[in-house]
Amino acid sequence: MEIGEWKIARIGDLTVIGYISRIGYYGSQIELAVVGRIIKGKMMWGSPTSLLFEEHRLKPMGTLLDDIQDKTTLIDLALMTKDKKWFEELTGGLKNGISWSSN
Repeated sequence: MEIGEWKIARIGDLTVIGYISRIGYYGSQIELAVVGRIIKGKMMWGSPTSLLFEEHRLKPMGTLLDDIQDKTTLIDLALMTKDKKWFEELTGGLKNGISWSSN
């Protein structure tokens, strides 16, 4: 696992989506910056909230976001989380006339 990796975790009937923000927090726990929740099949986005998980509870995200959201929503999420690399992957870099702003 690496900082910045996107993961999913289940908390009862809730699935959370986030990226690893810290490793080895309080021993063996991983801090996940949660930016999305799936409740009863509906995706809900929010500002990053830090939650701690044991490593075995975190699963690879795979194509989950691609399966449930359109590309515009993913671009918005990349901007919200300030993930420049992901933003550029989603927009094809500058070739589409979209540029990254660090503001």
